[in-house]
Amino acid sequence: YSKIARFGCMLCRQLEIKNIEDSPIEIHHIRRFGGKRANAPTIPLCAWHHRLGNTAIHSLGHKGFEKYWGFSETDLLEKLNDLLR
Repeated sequence: YSKIARFGCMLCRQLEIKNIEDSPIEIHHIRRFGGKRANAPTIPLCAWHHRLGNTAIHSLGHKGFEKYWGFSETDLLEKLNDLLR
């Protein structure tokens, strides 16, 4: 997890918020298609975008998140994978 954590919150990065590397992150497991948490792909998110507030992934759910922000968890995962390459 430490390798992906260094990129900061992927949603903040997508929104081009400055100093994202300085904010603490939480690991979000993308279990959109079912399966075990341990096998799920992960993305780093700040607490606000992960579980706090009414626009966080855990508040909105998968479909609500995509509708509200205009992109999905999978889109953020693809962006992370691009950065890892």
